[in-house]
Amino acid sequence: MVSPTFRVRSIYDVALIKLVSENLNFELVQPLSEQLSLFKIEEKLAPYDIEIQDILGGYGISIEGDEEYVSSITALFHKQIPNSIILQHPIQLHAVYNGKVVHVNSEKNLSVIDIGENVNAILFGSSFHRGQKVVVQIKQLNIFEDQLPVCSTVIHFPGQSVILERYANFVRVSRKLPKEDRDKLFELGKNLRPQDHGLIMRTSATKAPQEAIQADIDQLVQRAEELDLLISGSSYGPGILQAGQTVAHVLLVKDAKERLTEIRNKVIPTIPMYHWFMAYSQELKLTTTFAERIAEDLDGSKISTILKDIILDNDFSDNSIMYLQEYKLTSPPQERILGQLSWSDDVLIIKRSFRSSRGVHYSLDIDISQGDTSSIIAKENSWSLHMKILRDDNLLGETVKIVTPIELCSGGKLRYIDLGLLLVKKEEEIKTIDEGLIDHLTDKGIISTQLKEKIYLIFEECQKQLSAGEEHILVMSE
Repeated sequence: MVSPTFRVRSIYDVALIKLVSENLNFELVQPLSEQLSLFKIEEKLAPYDIEIQDILGGYGISIEGDEEYVSSITALFHKQIPNSIILQHPIQLHAVYNGKVVHVNSEKNLSVIDIGENVNAILFGSSFHRGQKVVVQIKQLNIFEDQLPVCSTVIHFPGQSVILERYANFVRVSRKLPKEDRDKLFELGKNLRPQDHGLIMRTSATKAPQEAIQADIDQLVQRAEELDLLISGSSYGPGILQAGQTVAHVLLVKDAKERLTEIRNKVIPTIPMYHWFMAYSQELKLTTTFAERIAEDLDGSKISTILKDIILDNDFSDNSIMYLQEYKLTSPPQERILGQLSWSDDVLIIKRSFRSSRGVHYSLDIDISQGDTSSIIAKENSWSLHMKILRDDNLLGETVKIVTPIELCSGGKLRYIDLGLLLVKKEEEIKTIDEGLIDHLTDKGIISTQLKEKIYLIFEECQKQLSAGEEHILVMSE
């Protein structure tokens, strides 16, 4: 039986390759030079069945491929990286749909397409009219539930060594290849390109015999002809015509990053918090790579401590302005100013004074009065965010929000995922708010049952501490 193949382009590559190769017996292809060296494998430019790459600047990864293979990897993450948050899309990338234009926005030069199953997609271009039937292919799947997928009327058929474009007339070659290989493939492509189709020669075509490339093209032409038949025989209503590839997005909270660093360390000696540093900012990646290389001769823990201290001095010094980057899974991240930072040992105290009497205090249902102050209490790796509202130094109320372990990220930001659980204390009464998000995420397989149980235990612990009047309610990750 032929093993499924996968390619990794990620800051987590070494840990992911080890995890997937050893547990699923998938074969790595198109490896980078460092991957070749570390895993002592031969270079293989074969096509890949699954691709793994970074999203959100390293806050997570995307896994793209056949549904069976993607599900195998996400199940592995649930087992081996239990605090990871996995979002698997109901819509498949590269799937082709019969669509119907339901809205045209000329000002933004886009149209909204009904593709069936109560799903709309964005099509850039406004030269359409409402009710028009269009055939579209899904080109981009966004991470959050309320962001529509992006589609196009340009249809591609990806193969093992080439990509075929419907109703086109060109030959293109991957720019990743040396000029000599590009020129050779370009000439070959001109000879093999089928009529009325564009041809993109993939990197894997360099190692494929001409007969295999021709067979690949013939198969893709057959798929294009099958699509034409499906279009001509389909009803007017929106719906899927040809399936595509499954995509899962995995958000890696700090605990998950640390677990992946442990796995990396089994392949190459690294420094503590390696993946946290790599995901912190683009500028820190080179420094982290250098730090890892000298860690064999120096104390890796000491290097990590120095790097962390530099970050805290630059982005999280006393009196600096703090920002929030809050993810809700159902919408893009919200960013806002939190207030001015001061430290109490390793606890962040972020204070803000209200200069006007507009609005109400979050979840307390108390009108804001000029001079009111908020005090947010946070700690790196805490599952809770504690906030107090004061007026004339008297406590009006306090809230405790349950979140994924709080991370410090570039630009003086606190980052977490809101888990939809909140405690509100006002006039000695405690109200619990459960939006049902945890049950929803568990039912959809986005979080594991193990993680659900852990979250509710944390919720109960925070409620006990709030009842007891604890000054700082911070439940730390194990």
